[in-house]
Amino acid sequence: MRDRFLGGLYRLMDSPLGAVLGGLVYGLWAFFVNRHAGLPHAALIGFTHWMMSVAITLGCVVLMRTLFWMPARPRNGAWLSIAGSLLVTYTLLVSVHWYIGTPNILLTLAPGMLPTIGFAAIYSSLLLRESGDPRSATSIARRTSLFGTSGDPHARA
Repeated sequence: MRDRFLGGLYRLMDSPLGAVLGGLVYGLWAFFVNRHAGLPHAALIGFTHWMMSVAITLGCVVLMRTLFWMPARPRNGAWLSIAGSLLVTYTLLVSVHWYIGTPNILLTLAPGMLPTIGFAAIYSSLLLRESGDPRSATSIARRTSLFGTSGDPHARA
C-alpha cells in the first residue's frame, strides 16, 4: 500500500498535470494579492506566475534529476538537487516579478515557499529511494538517459 502511494505521488509530481494544477493555485494567489495594482496588471502578474510555476516545476524536475546523479554519493546528490532547484526557482521568480513590476513580490511568493521547499525535499528523497541500489536496472536506465553512459554508480559522466 505504501509503495503504491509513493509510486503514485512520484508520478503526479513528475507529470505535467501536477505542474499545471500547482501553477494554477499560485497564479490565482498572485492575482489576488496584487489586485490593488489594477485588474490588467494583476491578471498579467497572475498569468505570468502561473506560466512560470508550470515551467519551473517541469524544468526543475529535470534539473533535480540531473543534479541528483552528479555527485559520487546518492545522499550528496539529494542535497545538491534540493539546493540547486531552490536556487534556480527563486532566482527566476524574483527576477521575472521584479521585471514585470509586481508590487508585492515577497507576499506573492510567501505561500509557495513551504510547498516549494517540500516539493524539492520530497522529490529528491523519492529519487534517493528509487536509487537505493545504484546498480539496479532502473538506476542505470535513468543515469544513462541523463548522461549517456552508465559508468560507475553515481559517478560523473
